[in-house]
Amino acid sequence: MQRRAFLTGLTSLLALNSFSAFAKDEFGLVQGVEYKIVPQPQQTAPHPKKVVEIFGYTCPHCYHLEPSLHKWLETKPKDIHFERMPVVFNHPNWIFMGRVYYTAQELGVLEQSHMAFFDALHKDKKELFTPEAIAKFFTQFGVEESKFMATFKSFKVDQLVRKASRMTRAYGVEGVPAIVVNGKYLTDVGMNGSRERMWSTVNTLSNK
Repeated sequence: MQRRAFLTGLTSLLALNSFSAFAKDEFGLVQGVEYKIVPQPQQTAPHPKKVVEIFGYTCPHCYHLEPSLHKWLETKPKDIHFERMPVVFNHPNWIFMGRVYYTAQELGVLEQSHMAFFDALHKDKKELFTPEAIAKFFTQFGVEESKFMATFKSFKVDQLVRKASRMTRAYGVEGVPAIVVNGKYLTDVGMNGSRERMWSTVNTLSNK
């Protein structure tokens, strides 16, 4: 009888824990399933609602997310502020591509170069893996090769990449693409099962 009572109690406890683990919050989402809390929440002032896409230029999943991202940007609530951030893991390749992103930003050509660079890598299969090759690629945006190289090696870009590295760790990013909402919540396609479902989760999380 004692063993049966113990097993019955254990079964009830497991069922209760299972229910709690998958209980929906007040917004209809399940923490740990559709999103998770970042290890080190960040301030988002002056933007109460802020969405950050964390991506890598060499990541095919990030490239394939772009069409749905652009669609979301066209329909997102107007009070959501959107930013991109290159993921910077502790590896030379990620650091290098982070420098490419921030170099384009500092040169004022990011709007023209972002998707073009993605396409060049993934659609056109161009070998753009040295500063010299990328500097030549950026001439199509009116950037002199010498100017690109100087900016790429600049202290400002170095500082921006270091900050992205710190934020990658603070957000607890383990893979890309990932979306951080309001500096507190991280979600991705894998947690939600589809890109469309993920953007719905992002909109909901922005109100938390």
